[in-house]
Amino acid sequence: MSRRRKGKGAPHAPEMDERWAVSYLDMMTVLFLTFVVLFSMSSIDAGKYEQLKNSLAQGFGQEESELNDLNSGIEALEPGPEAVDAVESSGEVAEPQPPQTAAEKLEDIQAGVQANLTRTGQESAVEFTHVNGALVIRILSGETMFNPDDASLSDSATDLLAGITPVVEAEGGSVAVEGHADYRQPLNYETNWELSADRAVQVVRHMVDAQGFSGEKASATGFGSTRPIEGQRDMLDRNRRVDIVVQTQDDAGAGASGAAAPEDPDSDET
Repeated sequence: MSRRRKGKGAPHAPEMDERWAVSYLDMMTVLFLTFVVLFSMSSIDAGKYEQLKNSLAQGFGQEESELNDLNSGIEALEPGPEAVDAVESSGEVAEPQPPQTAAEKLEDIQAGVQANLTRTGQESAVEFTHVNGALVIRILSGETMFNPDDASLSDSATDLLAGITPVVEAEGGSVAVEGHADYRQPLNYETNWELSADRAVQVVRHMVDAQGFSGEKASATGFGSTRPIEGQRDMLDRNRRVDIVVQTQDDAGAGASGAAAPEDPDSDET
């Protein structure tokens, strides 16, 4: 008959080892992720599937794969107004354009005056020449500027100057107005010098007082009847005229009298 040892109780049941559950959860997690990936791949095209396969294979070190260009097929968009504003606000500016030369400014003035006078139907009242680096706007009178023996501006003259003055002012030009008279002895003036000078002064006064041209950029000179248009001395209305000599700031040193000097006797240019 066996005897129980003193101090010893009944034997305990063996404890259960649950470490297997950790491996089980890891396996289930992997399976779940695998099915999620497979489900997400079910609606993609073959190209994206190949990219994903290569990426996974490279990540697990199973095989080498060439780098796929994920940006292929993406069309670059032009920057919108917001992007342009952002660039401007960042301080980045476009490359500055070279400044205009004096000749280019004079060409712009001539084009602007021609456009204005064409709109008012007065383009035939002026002639343009370039002399000594200056633009000469020759206003042939007839009945456009002055009546015989008179220096008062006609209505046509003020309309004509309205098409000239703003363009010269906008381009920063200066004017030297040269007055002329025909060879006849005037009745209201003692000499043609005074008549021609008064015509030039009236043009300058109208440009400055009525049209806001800078008085510091204007001058008036009278040449009497000493400079008739070559070959047209007897055409009295054409010599009853003013020449507006336009210069720019780059033309410093080119005098008005030099710009509108008498024409070469062998030249027919008017």
